[in-house]
Amino acid sequence: MNLTFSNFHNRRFEWAFKAKKEFFNRFIRLDVEKTKLIEEIPQHSQTDFEQLDVNELSFKQLTKFYKEAEEASKLELQQYEEKISQQDTLIERQQFLLEHELEDSELQYKQMCSEIAVFEEFLKMIVLKDTDPDHIRDLVDTIIEYTPYYRKASVLNDDALRLQEIVENELKIKFRKIKQEAGILNLGISNLLELPYLDPISKIEQKIDAFWLKSTYEKATSRIRGNAYEWVSEMYQNYNLLLTPIHENAMEQKEQLVHEAEALKSVMTERKKQLEDELANHQKEKAEHEAHYQKVYQLRNQNREQASQLQGYFMKYWMEYKDELQQHFQNGNAEERWFSAHYLQLLRQDGETIIESLNE
Repeated sequence: MNLTFSNFHNRRFEWAFKAKKEFFNRFIRLDVEKTKLIEEIPQHSQTDFEQLDVNELSFKQLTKFYKEAEEASKLELQQYEEKISQQDTLIERQQFLLEHELEDSELQYKQMCSEIAVFEEFLKMIVLKDTDPDHIRDLVDTIIEYTPYYRKASVLNDDALRLQEIVENELKIKFRKIKQEAGILNLGISNLLELPYLDPISKIEQKIDAFWLKSTYEKATSRIRGNAYEWVSEMYQNYNLLLTPIHENAMEQKEQLVHEAEALKSVMTERKKQLEDELANHQKEKAEHEAHYQKVYQLRNQNREQASQLQGYFMKYWMEYKDELQQHFQNGNAEERWFSAHYLQLLRQDGETIIESLNE
């Protein structure tokens, strides 16, 4: 084959393959197909080029691959939209669970705390009487006064009676209130339970009310104070004996409530953390899907922009080759001018055929 003819013929479709290669180098999706399609630039022999028909070199597959890439992007976006929607549903459900699942448990926990507070207040009421001898002696001596300037048996007896009434009234009022509260708390205290009866404090018995002798008055004062001390001591002990099992019962129930409340709080805390972790995971997955969605969306837009310039790539290299042929036509020898004119005509036909194939 003539060398000049071979040069022109071998480069007949070079412009189109250059355009195709640049397009795929800039195209983002279908990376696997890029290499395959770029390598499709044929290496024909002389006989092949003589028999080669332009229709065999249709580049409409470029638009086909673009459409496939567009469909792949569309499908991928739809899949991410579905995944995001699923995560939205799971997030909404998880938030609902966080707000409402633990409502009953929280209400139960608050009720337990209220009951514990009631028991604590009740336990504050249960104060055992101080049975220390010095404390009781001070009480007795304060009420049964030593009055050497007014020495009468009736005064000592009245003081002893007043002491007895003070102690009895105080203990009865406190015990009645404790028994009432114990009944509210269902501590199993019988309404019939009362302080045991004690005989009154022994009085000073003598025919003459006044004490003529100071020593006799002092002995009488000491004796009635001793009787009062024993009576108050026994009253306090009886009172403490009644309160001790009530206090122990209340303390036991309070500690049981505290144990149950702490166990419930632990379960609630663990469950809340589990729900929060699950919510965080759903939110993380949604964020990842959204990031992937945005990436695919941006790539699709870039591909659309690239595809919209497809004809531009072919026009660019078509014009470059056309200018080159015109240079040969203007500056070449007679043979080159003849081939240049011939291939300019073929270039026009090939350009129309190839570029039109892109619109199919």
